[in-house]
Amino acid sequence: MTADKTLKQAISNITIWRKGEQRAPHKPLLLLYVLSHYRQGHDRLFDYGSEIHEQLLDLLERYGPQRREQRPDMPFWRLKGDGFWELQ
Repeated sequence: MTADKTLKQAISNITIWRKGEQRAPHKPLLLLYVLSHYRQGHDRLFDYGSEIHEQLLDLLERYGPQRREQRPDMPFWRLKGDGFWELQ
C-alpha cells in the first residue's frame, strides 16, 4: 500500500465523537494542523507543550462549539487509540 493510501485509510478510520447533530472538531483540527506543518517540512515528532497545545486551543476556540472549557489535549491522546500515531 502506498503512503498516500495508508494516510487516507488512517484518516478515514478515525472515530469522531458525536451527540445527535453535534460533532467534536478536535481530531480533524489537530490533524489538519499537524499535516500542514509536515507539508512545510516539519520533522516527524512534535512537542505537544510547545508546538501544539496553544495553537490547537486557538483553533478550537475559533472553530469549535462554544464550551466552558476547551480540551486541546483530548484528541492528542485519543488519536493514539485510533492507531493514527504513537506517543513518545
